[in-house]
Amino acid sequence: MMASLAVGGVLLLAMIAASGRGAVTLPADARIPVHCGSAERCFLVSKRAGLFIWPAVGAVLFGVLGGITRSSLAAGWVPGVRDVLVPAVLCVVLGFQVGALVLAGRGPAGS
Repeated sequence: MMASLAVGGVLLLAMIAASGRGAVTLPADARIPVHCGSAERCFLVSKRAGLFIWPAVGAVLFGVLGGITRSSLAAGWVPGVRDVLVPAVLCVVLGFQVGALVLAGRGPAGS
């Protein structure tokens, strides 16, 4: 259980590090995509907002899912689910963040 939260914390730090790297390497006028479930729900936000939104989403998910897995709500869950849920979700969000930063680094379409 504690290993799950430790791995989740490391993944959250990786998200913060990815935003830090994006702050240094992306151009000032970069637009970072924020996905809300599908390509039709993808919003381009400014560099500063995008670099803040992705780690904030990770922190909220880490807090909510970590709290749920440690609470009595998850008492009847299979131990494997409690151990894997937080790292799995944060891996997915980290993957989306890295993809968004790569797209932002490519610049506008057609250039």
